[in-house]
Amino acid sequence: MRFVRRPRCAYIVTDRKRSAAARWQRRQRECFPLLGTLIAEAQPSIDDVMDKRVRNWIVTEQANRDRRAAQWRQARRDLAGRDPTVRQALLAYWNGHRWLPGDPSYLLDMLHGFDRRRLVLLNGGVVPYRIVIPASEAIAAFGSAKPVSGGWFSHRTSKSSRQTGPYKPTQEGENHDRR
Repeated sequence: MRFVRRPRCAYIVTDRKRSAAARWQRRQRECFPLLGTLIAEAQPSIDDVMDKRVRNWIVTEQANRDRRAAQWRQARRDLAGRDPTVRQALLAYWNGHRWLPGDPSYLLDMLHGFDRRRLVLLNGGVVPYRIVIPASEAIAAFGSAKPVSGGWFSHRTSKSSRQTGPYKPTQEGENHDRR
């Protein structure tokens, strides 16, 4: 089964992140000028803010990895519970379509699509249920086509269509120049 490892990256504390945290604390103090000294006393130091961010990053990354691993296990359980010929066809479809990234959410979506009959088993392979809807079925389902707008450059059919807004239409030959 195709699988793409998710790269790990550490939270790197940079000068830009430190200055952004300092600006954020300054904006908090400037929001209430009369209470600026009280707010400054309650604010943690920039080093404490960065340490907290590093700890939160580690916890969040581990939670994301755990969630992703649980999704892989769920997808493998779902595949294992299927008939061997269907399982083989689904795996061939998954491994043969490179535009589907090797991510568990995409695999689960593909399995859901198979369950909802958006993908079907045909001649030992998985294919989309329907690629093109015939025009007769589209008209039956959605009605006839809407008229196409001419856009900005369409030809006006009558003089009355020139009237826009609360102004009365001009008569031929009238001169409305401003003086």
